[in-house]
Amino acid sequence: MIRCIGKNIIVDSVGQNEYEKNGIIIKTSTVSNIIGNVICVGNEVMDISVGDKVIYSESNAKKIIYESNEYYVLNEKDVLAII
Repeated sequence: MIRCIGKNIIVDSVGQNEYEKNGIIIKTSTVSNIIGNVICVGNEVMDISVGDKVIYSESNAKKIIYESNEYYVLNEKDVLAII
């Protein structure tokens, strides 16, 4: 079990900004925003809850692997939007 501390949150990435053209998925390399589901929030996080879907910048996220699953740890201030 992962437990966050401070203003950190952990998200499970649901996908990068990609678009489909004629059946081919094209990853947009100029945009580095990712959508993720929040699975853990620290005790100092105020506006984000477990289960929220958020947009965050890939450059501010730290990738971790826990029990063969890939997650991203980021600070609450690095969340760009809740959707």
